[in-house]
Order: sequence, then structure tokens, then C-alpha cells
Amino acid sequence: MKQEEKDVDLIINPAQTDEAAVEETPAPALQQDDEPVAEQEDDDSRESEQPQPTIEDIIRKEVHEGETGSPKNFSLSKVLGGTLIATAFQRQVKLVLLIAVFLIIYITCRYQCQKQMVEIDQLEKALVSVRYKATVYTSILTEKSRESNILEMLSQRGDSTLLIPTEPPYKINIPEQ
Repeated sequence: MKQEEKDVDLIINPAQTDEAAVEETPAPALQQDDEPVAEQEDDDSRESEQPQPTIEDIIRKEVHEGETGSPKNFSLSKVLGGTLIATAFQRQVKLVLLIAVFLIIYITCRYQCQKQMVEIDQLEKALVSVRYKATVYTSILTEKSRESNILEMLSQRGDSTLLIPTEPPYKINIPEQ
């Protein structure tokens, strides 16, 4: 005697929270040909109860919604022929276009940034050269504005009567009234 095992599916009704919400229904037994065995039950009782989708049914439905082909259909000829990539590209056209737009924006911003960095380097080099020139001109002006150099320049021209004073300066006191 061979004893048959019965599979039991649990159906949970989310509207009810007590133990009455869980119903045990026998799963259809499978024959050797993987076909469900016909069950003999009252047709009237099944018609009155509407079958509620189980969690497994919902998950199976969600999983298979986005898939177009099964992994069994992939072959080397499809990969090398490009049909695999073409179908993947057709499903993701909007995403590819969005990525292309972001790449163009990224490249443009990077080019402008590099252009500004080159300009900043050129301006810094020009600033350094202008500072060196300013330092040279300041030292030349300081050299020419010394008292001894001014008197020597005036004596060479001969048109000035300025001389180096021999007496020290003195202070004149004016009384206040």
C-alpha cells in the first residue's frame, strides 16, 4: 500500500484577523505527467466562493510582468547577432537618452571648467609679471628721489641755486597772544 501525501495550501484573507481567516484547502495532486488530478467536489460550493489570489500568485504575477523572455531563449547566435542587445536597448530607450543628455551636460561643464582654469593660470602669470615690474619701478623711483641724487641732478643742469644746507634747521617760536 502506497500512502499518498497531501499538499496543503494556506489562503490568508487580509480582511479577517482571527484564526477563521486561514483556510486549509488541498492542493491538486500531481500525476507522473505533471498534470493536476481532477478533484471531485461540489461545483455549487466552488461557485459560491470566489477564489482569492494567494501571495504566491501575486508574487508570480509581479515577477513575470517585466520579463519578456526566459533565460532558456538566450543563445550564442542571439548574443552575437545583436538581437539581445537590441531588445534590451528598445526597452530602455528613455533611460539611454537620459544618460546621453547627462553625459553631454557633464562634458560641456568639464570643458568650460578647463577653459576657465587655463584663463585663471594666464591671469596669475600676468599678475606676477606686473608685480615684478611694479617692484622694479618702485626701486628706480626710490633711487632717483634720494636727496643726494636730486642735488647732483640739479647741479648738472646748472639752473638751480639749491645747495645742501650747512647749518642745521632751527625752530622759530612765535608767542601766542
